Order: sequence, then structure tokens, then C-alpha cells
Amino acid sequence: MSLFKARDWWSAVLGEGEEFDQGCLCVGDVDNSGTGHDKVVVGSYMGMLRIFSPHANKSSEGGIADAQLLEVQLQNAIIQMEVGKFVSCSELLHLAVLHPRKLSVYSVSGTAGNVEHGDQYQLKLVYEHNLKRTACNMTYGTFGGVTGHHSLCIQSMDGMLMFFEQDSYSFGRFLPGFLLPGPLVYNSRTDSFLTVSSARQLESYKYETLSVATEAESRQDPDLPLKTGGKRLTPDWTFVLGEQALDLSVPSFSHSSASVFVLGERNLYCLRDNGQIRFMKKLEYNPSCFLPYTSVTDGTTNLLVGIHTNMLQVYQDVTLKWAAQLPFVPVAVRISNFQELKGVVVSLSSDGHLLCSYMGTDPSFFTTPKVDAREADYEQVDAEMKKLQKFIREVTRTQGGNILPKTDAEEDLIVTAAVSSSMDSPSVNTQSHTFSTI
Repeated sequence: MSLFKARDWWSAVLGEGEEFDQGCLCVGDVDNSGTGHDKVVVGSYMGMLRIFSPHANKSSEGGIADAQLLEVQLQNAIIQMEVGKFVSCSELLHLAVLHPRKLSVYSVSGTAGNVEHGDQYQLKLVYEHNLKRTACNMTYGTFGGVTGHHSLCIQSMDGMLMFFEQDSYSFGRFLPGFLLPGPLVYNSRTDSFLTVSSARQLESYKYETLSVATEAESRQDPDLPLKTGGKRLTPDWTFVLGEQALDLSVPSFSHSSASVFVLGERNLYCLRDNGQIRFMKKLEYNPSCFLPYTSVTDGTTNLLVGIHTNMLQVYQDVTLKWAAQLPFVPVAVRISNFQELKGVVVSLSSDGHLLCSYMGTDPSFFTTPKVDAREADYEQVDAEMKKLQKFIREVTRTQGGNILPKTDAEEDLIVTAAVSSSMDSPSVNTQSHTFSTI
């Protein structure tokens, strides 16, 4: 067994025949317990929503049953989930669930149980929006610099950005030159949205630019000329990647306040907020997911990168610091703080393997056996020597002094010479040879 393997702290296998993807995993204090401990929320394409509160338990079956807080079958497939302040006039965290044609916001609450089964958790629908277009992904944040609550932005499959402010629909905008949807993320520092277009370039759109652009409802085709008031939507800056992006991330911790990370199919990019590249790392493998997180060294950022060879690699900027083996290919990875352990790596596979692990090595418990350092018992050695000498004398007397093993006669080499009885007749060659000397 390799030392460099993710240490299994808690694990579970979710369902059978269910499918999971990048947006099907999120972590946070979704039940507003106030302790600061995260809960793991997992949703599947089959519509199953599960909430876990992992804890160390050697029994896998008992660990899953004790850690699972809630399991609900929703009517539609779950594309993505986020935890944030999505309800007006409320500082509590709520769960936003994106379906192909619906956006639902739920509250998760727990009540103390009066029996030995423990607390009971409930999922209550706060509000929902029926979407006119098929959704692809979403992002959230304090759009427009508004503090105290979060707004939601959903990207449709045909390139429309739909903005929702709590329980009301704000506006929609079409992305220019759209062909296929790409990853979407909100940058709160610049109040802008980042996405990767079909031209394989990273594009940034400010929220102010989106709000004053032409209404999407009045322009079904973004390439048609303007018919109503408003500005044509153009990106504030672009950066050519030359490859399709798998994921985008804008870390919010302080020492990397000007970093935008892009995970490509073959490269890892780090850019500033204005689109200038900081560094780029060429990857020698096919990545599946990544997650930037805080570093103990100022001015640097740590990244978790999952790859298709069942590996999870840890980078500090462009330097590989650690590599751990996973039992599956991760499609989503998060970092959580639980009651018993902080900084746990939560990873999810496409077929429902959920793993909470940490980095480290297993110590070797093999110890060299101690050498027998007893002093020799000379009386015992002398008795054994006399016994062997007596055995040799008896063998010598019975075998005539020859104690070497005798070989069988059949094994000896025998050489036989035979002369044939029929000989050649006398020679009849009468030719004589005359030699002359000159």
C-alpha cells in the first residue's frame, strides 16, 4: 500500500445507478446551527437530495446512518446547489437548488427529538421560480455591491443570463456570440461575471454593463441590430485560452485578492482582475476538477486538482507539494470544517462515492525483531557435540570406515570396444608409381 494515499476519515456510497457532476456537491452550515461546522449537501441527476454531518466512525454502515440528516426525493434533476443568504430580511443561510426548468430556495431546520433517534430535520420550500429557458449553471453574490443578502444569476443553454433578487426576477441578458454554455462565476471585487465562450476565451462582464444593456426579452437573436433603447453588450476584457475551460474560481481570501483561476483541459491559469496573466501551469494529465484554497504563505495560493488517474494533487501556485491516491475519479472537491476535524477534503465521484479525507501518511508499524542475545550454554553445547560424535562413530563402524554415500553401479560409465568380423578384401590395385630424380 502506498504511503501517499488520501486518509479515509468518513465515506459513503450514495444510491445505486445515480449520476453526479460538478455542481452536485456543496458544503456549509445550511441548518444555521451557529457552531460554524459545515454540513455536506449532495444532489443527484435523479433528484435525490441528501444532507450529511460526517463524523469519525469506524463502522461504515453505522457511520452513514448516524451522519445522514436528511434525504428527500425531488421531482426534477438537480443541476447545481449553493448555500447563501437568498431570502430578503433574513440573515440565515438557505439552500438554492437549480433544476433544468426551476430554481427553488429551501430552508433546512432541525428540531430536537424526544426519542432516542435524535434530532429531526426538515426541508421547507421558501420560494421558487419557473424558468422559461433550460438552465445550465448558476452563480451567486452581492450583485451591484448590495450587502446583507445574495442574488442569483442563472445561465441558460441558449446563452441568456437571468438575474434573480430573492423572490423577484430582475432582468435577463444574452451573451454576444454565444454557441455553447461555459462555466460561470461572480467576482465580487470587481462586481463582474466571468465565463468562457465558445471562442475559447475568458470574458468579463460588469454587472453595471449588463444592467444597462438591451433587454433580452426584446432581442431573441443577440446578433440582430438593436431595436429598442440600451447598449450592445460587450465584454470589459477578454483573455484567449485556446482551450475549453472545465471550471472557474475566484478565491475570496485576502492574500490572493487579485486572482482568478481557470482550469483548462491541459493548463491551469491564474489571472488578475483586469485580465492580465499572473502565471500558467501546463498539466501533464487530464484534470477533472479543482479548488483554490488559502495558503499559510503570504502571496501564494494552494490548489487541489483532481485528475482522471484517481489522484488528488496539491499545488502551491505552480509547485507540486503533495499527491494523494483516491479510490475514484473526483468530479467535485470541497474543503470543510467539522466538529472533530478541520480542513477535511470532501470529494465526490460521478457514481456517488462520497469521501471525507485528509492528507498524510501511514506510519510503518513493522519493527525489527530483537536479536537473541542469550549467553551460550556450554554444557548443552558439549552434550550436543558428544551426541553427534557418537552418531559419526556408529556410522563409520557399520559402513567400514566409508561414510560417504555410495553410488549405484548402473550409474557408472562403461566403455565397450567392438571390432567388426568382416574386413575388406585384399587390394587389387597393381598400378605402380615411378619416381625419377632429375
